[in-house]
Amino acid sequence: MGSLRRHLPVAVLSALAVGLLATSAAHHITEVARLNYASGPLSAFLVDAVPAVILLFASYWLHVADFDPEHRWYVAAWSTTSAALFAVITFLTIAVREFEGRTVAEPVFPILVDTGIGAVAGFVAGVFYVSAHRDAERASRARRAFAFVNDVLRHDIRNSLGVIRGQAALVADTTNDDAVADRVGTIREQTNEALDRIENANTIANTITDDATLEPVDLTAFAETAADRVADAYRVTVRTDLPEEAHVRANDALQTVVDNLVENAAEHNDADDPWVEVAVEPTVDTVRLEVRDNGPGVEPDVLADAEGGLDLVRTLVTHYNGDVRFTDNEPRGTVFVVDLPRANAA
Repeated sequence: MGSLRRHLPVAVLSALAVGLLATSAAHHITEVARLNYASGPLSAFLVDAVPAVILLFASYWLHVADFDPEHRWYVAAWSTTSAALFAVITFLTIAVREFEGRTVAEPVFPILVDTGIGAVAGFVAGVFYVSAHRDAERASRARRAFAFVNDVLRHDIRNSLGVIRGQAALVADTTNDDAVADRVGTIREQTNEALDRIENANTIANTITDDATLEPVDLTAFAETAADRVADAYRVTVRTDLPEEAHVRANDALQTVVDNLVENAAEHNDADDPWVEVAVEPTVDTVRLEVRDNGPGVEPDVLADAEGGLDLVRTLVTHYNGDVRFTDNEPRGTVFVVDLPRANAA
């Protein structure tokens, strides 16, 4: 039964192609006998046989194509329906001319040509429709799988980090060693940061897939958080120049943008006295974030690495209808600049 459903659409198209060829041959053989010469009918046969031959090869292509039975039927339906539509339109055109008293010398020829062309055009349209439908189905399945894996990983990793945080709290409560207490504090801080980023992962995914709702968020608060994290995690001096508030139209995934830029500036900084400056400056229509450092600047190897690390930043900023770029910092270092649409406070 499955094999019949798979091959029947191909048989339908093959029968249509053979039928067109047979009808064309029979019609033009009759013309040869009636006109008593072969050049004209043979030329006409070559014209109206071409679409039928193309359809015959198309039927074979459909036979070997990796289409399931439902999609094969879609293609067959598009082809046969289009052939019928072209034939009816051509027939009605001829009928109108006959009704008006105008003589149509050979009505069968244009009907055969248009029917064949309609069948081929419908086949092509059907293939494009099925291809688009399959791509949409794959994208939908991939999206569901991504969402499932995202939920599972967030749940499992969150549980594991919760256990680590709990064990760190027990160690902190039972130790009198200041060095151990400091390390436990670092573990707890990093665990809390990881948990925050896990919670933010869903927002990032929704933003990239255009499912997130953008709303006014305070860029100043995100910049303060990123500056504090980097100051604690890296041996760099972090300076800030931040207004009390600076609202932009984005969402919580903006924290990832700021974190990546500030961490990148600190991580690659090889200066003897490394520093990072984080500044936020509101303008009339936008809010500008600047992350300035005195690192190695735009040397080729650092630039290549920075470009790779900025993929997520650029993707998110683009979804926020913003702009991100970087320039040289004089006399040494790099300046990352992000402009985001300004928003009124919520």
